[in-house]
Amino acid sequence: MRRPLLLDLFCGAGGAAMGYHQAGFDIVGVDNRPQPHYPFEFIQADAISYPLDGFDAIHASPPCQHYSRLGAMHPARRNGHPALIEQTRELLQATGLPWVIENVEDAPMAHQPRLDGTWGIVLCGSMFGLGVERGYLRRHRLFESNIPIAQPLCRHRGPAVGVYGHGGHSGKHRMLYRDEAAQAMGIGWMTRDELSQAIPPAYTELIGAQLVEVCG
Repeated sequence: MRRPLLLDLFCGAGGAAMGYHQAGFDIVGVDNRPQPHYPFEFIQADAISYPLDGFDAIHASPPCQHYSRLGAMHPARRNGHPALIEQTRELLQATGLPWVIENVEDAPMAHQPRLDGTWGIVLCGSMFGLGVERGYLRRHRLFESNIPIAQPLCRHRGPAVGVYGHGGHSGKHRMLYRDEAAQAMGIGWMTRDELSQAIPPAYTELIGAQLVEVCG
């Protein structure tokens, strides 16, 4: 039986891709930087101009630095990164395919169903029991789609841990070093820097299980 084919734009090292694969998709990843650890077929190209035909569904994770809270604290640094969510959304809407866009909490994306037919949810590591012994993985991420997607409830209990930067401390959230970060995220194939930019596969496995039904 043929598995539906998903295009993974701005793919990074493949955290999102692994979740979609586990949900039943074959994957092609596209990124403008080399991704030697990407676990599926990879094409180095500009995600914005890459042809979108020939796929059953599309996921896109445009660069988050322009929208992040850290970027807001350093406007000069933030303005050096592209703001691509609106452009990406327009491209995906024009395809008529099922699509998903992912980004950080403060990105200009839907947080709930909207009148234009887009559907927004927030996912958190606590929804999936992700984390390590000394804390749960918070890591909220927004997902916007043109299909309805269900959202579990957050289960914030006890201390939160984070996977960003290079390890150490940051306010009340204890950051994790490489091995702990890999365990918390459910990702074993990435470097520490790749983990800091990745989506836990559990997030997209949940979404992919709903998306694959539309593509089937």
